[in-house]
Order: sequence, then C-alpha cells, then structure tokens
Amino acid sequence: MSGPTTTIVFPGSVTVLLAAAAIEALRAARDAGKDAERLGQVQAAQTQERREAQQAALRQGAQATRDAIEAAEARFAAMLALAEQLGMAAQVEAVRPAPLESADPEQVAAYVTGLTALADNMGAVLLAEAARQKERLAEKPVDLALPAARQGLAQRQLGRIAHLGAVPEAIGKLARELEAAPPGERAELLANELRRAVQLRLEAAEREKVQRASAVVLEQTLKDLGYEVEEISQTLFVAGGVVHFRRAGWGDYLVRLRMDAAASTMNFNVIRAVEAGANERTVLDHLAEDRWCSEFPALLKALEARGIGMEVTRRLGAGELPVQLVDRRKLPSFTEEEEGRPRAQPRAREIK
Repeated sequence: MSGPTTTIVFPGSVTVLLAAAAIEALRAARDAGKDAERLGQVQAAQTQERREAQQAALRQGAQATRDAIEAAEARFAAMLALAEQLGMAAQVEAVRPAPLESADPEQVAAYVTGLTALADNMGAVLLAEAARQKERLAEKPVDLALPAARQGLAQRQLGRIAHLGAVPEAIGKLARELEAAPPGERAELLANELRRAVQLRLEAAEREKVQRASAVVLEQTLKDLGYEVEEISQTLFVAGGVVHFRRAGWGDYLVRLRMDAAASTMNFNVIRAVEAGANERTVLDHLAEDRWCSEFPALLKALEARGIGMEVTRRLGAGELPVQLVDRRKLPSFTEEEEGRPRAQPRAREIK
C-alpha cells in the first residue's frame, strides 16, 4: 500500500490559524536572534575604541531589555486570558516559549520577539473568534417598523465586514435599500438578504485566510519531519498547484504533492528524476514507494495535530502503477542533492 495516494483535506479554521500564527512567530524569533547576534559582533569589534560609551549604553540597554521582556510577557498573558475564555488555552500554552534563562542578546531578542509575535498573531485570531461568537450569541430579531431600527441593523451588518476593506457594491446596495424601505414584508426580506450576503462575505474571507494558513502549516510540518521542501505558495490551498519534497539521501527520488483546490484533495506520488529521454525502470522504484508508505502516516498525524485533517480516499500498492519519470531539468534543485548526490542512481536490475 505505497503507491499514489489521494486524500480529502479538512482544515479546521481556528486550529489552523493558531498553528500558522505560532509558526510565523517562531520564524520571527529566529530572525530576531540572528539579527541580535550580528549586532553583537559589530559592537564587540568597537569595544576597544568606545569602551566608556559602550558601558553606559549597556546599562541603559539592560533596563530597556527588562522593560521589553515585561511588556512582551504582559501582552502574552492578556492573550492567554482571552484564550482561556474561549477554551483554547491549551493550544496557546503548547507553543509558549521556554522561560528566559540567559541575558545573551540573541536569546533575549528571540524570546521577546517570539512572545510579542505570538501575542499579535494568535491574539488577532482569538479576537476574531471572540467577535464571531459574540455576534452569533447576540443576533436576535429586530422590529423593523421604525426607520432607526432598519438603519441600525444595516449599519451593524456593514460593521461586521468593515475590517475586510471596501464594501462590495451589491451589499452596499442592499443596506441602502433596507434603510429606505417602509416597514413590512419587503423590509424583512431585505434584512434577511443583507444578513445572508454579509455572512457569505465573512465565510469567504475566513475560508481564504484558513487556506493561506494551511499552506504555512503544511510547509513547516514537512520541514519539522525532516524533509527538504520547495517553497510553498500561500495560494496552494486557494488555487491549487504542485509541490515537491524529499529527504537528503533519497537520490533521484522525490514525492510530488498535487493540490486540487476545487475538490479539496491532495495527491501524493513518488517520482524519479531522470536525464532527458531516459525511460529505464528499476526495482529501486518499488523500494522508494515502500519507504514513502512507511513515512506517510507520520505526516497525516502531524498535520492533524495542527488542524489539517485528511481522509485517505485512494491508495494504490507499490508497483500497481510505474513510478513517474520526470526530466530532471523540470524539477526543483535541493542544496544537499546538488552537493552530494551522484548524477545517476545505481540500478539493481532493469525491469523490461
């Protein structure tokens, strides 16, 4: 059971968004640590020339560092409190950085940036979820007999999508017609139509946000599992596309992931890079498929933990279809592959 595999993808909105926020915060922390290390090297080179000035700057910097740490921890605590109200504290605590144990500038920068980015990124997701739940719980019938009530309902509905930018003309027209409509059946119909249009707009925006977050989660999960991955566009789950990944030491073999966004399906299959025109078959193809089969469940489990559930709908056995041979020039290059891989994979035997 190791040939081409197809899955249906079920992203879980809030879980995926929180996972993507945590990933982006971690990346920001790593970048901040690298910047601090480079800055420290520059400062060290100037120590002899500016010792007294530098000592004064260091004293000021120590207080600034303490202030930055306290501010970052306070922001994270506020975000965690909101997560507890929404029943999502466990997901936030799971990615909380370890307590700072050193005054090393690189570690301090990474810690402060990581906490701040988590508070900003995850906080935005939690605030949106809190607003969604509040709107759902507060929604109730409105007596449209008075013009003020109709106007209030229209403006409240437009306010729900204000953060998405310009209001679509069709929705704006519905709001204006509702405000001008006399009480009666037409006003009720316009109110219901406006609510529905606004809700569809919100759902479309949320769906695209989740799809973009899913691309971030997929790429980082593959990297965390030890794969080299070609850059994944954030539109993969929106518009579909193809991604390749591999492990160092796989030689000419890669896994090709093809996303069909319209059907919400992913197809995984092992491919082999060959020189132009080559078409030989080898038993190593079968071994490569078996190897991928043994690793595939770990990927499913890791993605599910981050909110991307997948159900396998089709799986072929090794050898049921030949491994696809792809012109090497049409495939991405991986650094370790170019440095250490022999140009031709040794063949045990050819299959006629």
